[in-house]
Amino acid sequence: MAATSTSTSYRLGFRLHQQLAPCSGSHPQTSGAVSFLSGSHNFSFKSLETTRRSQLSRISVVVKAESRSEEMQLDISLSPRVNAVKPSKTVAITDQATALVQAGVPVIRLAAGEPDFDTPVVIAEAGINAIREGFTRYTPNAGTQELRVAICHKLKEENGISYTPDQILVSNGAKQSIYQAMLAVCSPGDEVIIPAPFWVSYPEMARLADATPVILPTSISENFLLDPKLLESKLSAKSRLLILCSPSNPTGSVYSKKLLEEIARIVAKHPRLLVLSDEIYEHIIYAPATHISFASLPGMWERTLTVNGFSKAFAMTGWRLGYIAGPKHFVAACNKIQSQVLYHTTFQDELSPSCML
Repeated sequence: MAATSTSTSYRLGFRLHQQLAPCSGSHPQTSGAVSFLSGSHNFSFKSLETTRRSQLSRISVVVKAESRSEEMQLDISLSPRVNAVKPSKTVAITDQATALVQAGVPVIRLAAGEPDFDTPVVIAEAGINAIREGFTRYTPNAGTQELRVAICHKLKEENGISYTPDQILVSNGAKQSIYQAMLAVCSPGDEVIIPAPFWVSYPEMARLADATPVILPTSISENFLLDPKLLESKLSAKSRLLILCSPSNPTGSVYSKKLLEEIARIVAKHPRLLVLSDEIYEHIIYAPATHISFASLPGMWERTLTVNGFSKAFAMTGWRLGYIAGPKHFVAACNKIQSQVLYHTTFQDELSPSCML
């Protein structure tokens, strides 16, 4: 059968005016205005959306076919959810550092949390061998049974918390696990309690989940640890999720068992309140501090979503493997979300249980 095609050229007339002229910079989400102040840790990023929101509430495109006279209006406005969220400063700084390195500028990268050594040889070799042996096909969405069994063993032996494989969900890094947890448990109007200083993505993930981030300040005199009395004063019926990161990103502070027990007693008084325990830095720790999993405390297993991964302790940042552990009801909800986001995570077959333990 002969096919006939008619080519029509289109002109795109963007009503963008001069205020939307292309911005410089290597990162598409920033204006390129990045200032580093010598002798300090201050730097500024200007979001394209933030600087121009007051000037332009909606952008429209006029698509005009040269073969006919009529014009079609195309609405290219974005979701309020996107407009409310800020680009990741960690990603922006990392991209800037990468651009400087590529330009030949010596840079010490302190943005993304990444070890300065390579993935251990035994893990890298296992990955190479698995690929050569044909382990390159789809795996179960929640993670391979062997990997989830190994994670259960790790959590029991190292953290004192017991799970079954159906209470484990493997994701593309701890970051995805945290985001999916917020999507799974938060409803519009819920509050996510976040001690400060905090990892930059926590409040933005809360906003993407239609929840409201509530920031609780901490002080250097208390080693940037959450004050239980302040926590109790800020909790309400809207409080849905408390984020605890120990050892902390970015402060490095470690919550003692005594302080965690005080927090647990407060959490127990609020039936809707869950705890997301971000434990990705559990092995980046120095004596005499010890890491305590919040879910191991009496009565907290049912209230806790434990997030961890392989990026930090095993220098596997590029492998993108993390996981969440918790009551089956919540983990199944995260799995449902993940099933519509990706088919499965990468490098599961390559990461044999013997390498991670």
